[in-house]
Amino acid sequence: MALHDATGDVDYITCGHGGYLDFERLMPTFLFPEKLTAPVTEHLKAAVTQAKITSEAHVRTPENAESIIASGQADLVSIVRGCISCNQMCWGRRSRDYWSSCLINPSAGREWEWGSEPFAATKTPKDVLVIGAGPAGLEAARVAAERGHRVHIHEASGQIGGQFRLAGMQPRRAQILDLMAWYERQFEKLGVSLHLNSYLDAGDLPPADHTIIATGSQPDPSGRQRWNPAHPTLLGLENGNVWSPEDVLRREAKLGDTVVVYDEGGNWRGVGTSWHLAEMGKAVIHVTPDAFAGKEIARTSADMPARQRLARAGARLITEHCIARWHGNGITLRSFLTGAEETIPVLALVMATTNQAFDPFPETLAGHALHRIGDCTAPRTAPYAFHEGRKLGLVL
Repeated sequence: MALHDATGDVDYITCGHGGYLDFERLMPTFLFPEKLTAPVTEHLKAAVTQAKITSEAHVRTPENAESIIASGQADLVSIVRGCISCNQMCWGRRSRDYWSSCLINPSAGREWEWGSEPFAATKTPKDVLVIGAGPAGLEAARVAAERGHRVHIHEASGQIGGQFRLAGMQPRRAQILDLMAWYERQFEKLGVSLHLNSYLDAGDLPPADHTIIATGSQPDPSGRQRWNPAHPTLLGLENGNVWSPEDVLRREAKLGDTVVVYDEGGNWRGVGTSWHLAEMGKAVIHVTPDAFAGKEIARTSADMPARQRLARAGARLITEHCIARWHGNGITLRSFLTGAEETIPVLALVMATTNQAFDPFPETLAGHALHRIGDCTAPRTAPYAFHEGRKLGLVL
């Protein structure tokens, strides 16, 4: 590097992270530390006298940037993704369709259609009632308020965020909690009236020009497995000690020393819960019908690092299996490859299966223009909720 610098022809050097043998570090997810290249750029600065050194890779915040420059580790920084580092809609969109986007900023990639913030003010401010403060409700309320509407948002629990907030309680996902704090600051700035511990039903809805139902979804109480369709409920469900990831993260689940997590989604709901339990000191058995754990996060390049962390924490990964029966004090698993069954003694089972939509309101309600967004229409992942919330907020 000093040889090139001595020519005087090099103006700056950008230092990234990762390569073909550690591909997941090229666009690191939240699994990796902050300021990944700062130690390397510090060495580069010591080797050059003319070129400026740029540090990138997980320089997510202004505070990170200031600390790198103030410490002399680099001359410049590149904040490419000041976000929650999930990779779902950016890196994860490669080879899927013709644009990339962002989980929490769905206008990215749609600027030609939606423009950018600040959004254009409405000429006819209206009263907007939002029921549910999960991702869909939060974003609909924020965008509607930014456009000048008078917004009231009601949340049945004592905190905003819904299941997305619970995801922020998994290891290394506190960036989600930072996002929730940002929404609260935005609501205060925009004059959104936030009502917590406020459960509304059809009989006590306040008047509004538009009523947005964003009540989300709930775990499937039947324990039904998509890969075992002959049984509408989990065989042995009545034996008890069957929990959801939400139960675990709310600390409502009564767990023994060993826990089985059955993960049909192949995403962070199952994988992150297993990691959380392993860090609690539980002996975790992660079971999935897929060929490998974390199949749905493979496109974000996070699946291998996640499995490595599970393995280092002592978790056992069992793939291409379903649950044949739950016994209350043990579980019988069946291999899709051989049909062989294995019974494992265990006192707690966590079912990370597809949720059910939760919508306690009638399809139509006299005096209310109803709009439904997010998981209350169909349980999906977070990008869909943020997208639908912003899309509706822009057209009210």
